[in-house]
Amino acid sequence: MKAIGIILGTVAVSCLTISMAFAQAKPPAHPGYPAQGKSPVTGQSTANDPGQSNAVGGATLEASQDTATKAAMNDVTDANRARIKKSMGAGRLPETDTMNTVPINPAGAKSTVIN
Repeated sequence: MKAIGIILGTVAVSCLTISMAFAQAKPPAHPGYPAQGKSPVTGQSTANDPGQSNAVGGATLEASQDTATKAAMNDVTDANRARIKKSMGAGRLPETDTMNTVPINPAGAKSTVIN
C-alpha cells in the first residue's frame, strides 16, 4: 500500500513539473503591458514577454469580447419546446399539443385498495 502511494505521488509530481516546464517555455503572444524592464544585476529582461506592445485601442476590446462571447452563447435547442402551446405557471405542467393522451392515475387511487 505504501509503494502505491509513493508511485502515485511520484507520477503526480512529475506531471506537475512537466506541465510547468511547458507553460514557461512558450511565452504569451498577446498584446499586454510593455516589458522593457531589465535586471540591474544580470541585464536580463525581467518580464516573460519582452518587446510586446501595449494593449490599447478598439481592436483589443473586440478581441477580448470575442473570447467570452463563444463561451457565453447558449445555442442548445430542444425540439420538445416547440410542442408547448401555453405555459401554466410555476409548478404546473404546460399545455402541449398532445394534452390528455396519457391517463392520469392519482397517487394512491389503486395502491390502497384492499380486497
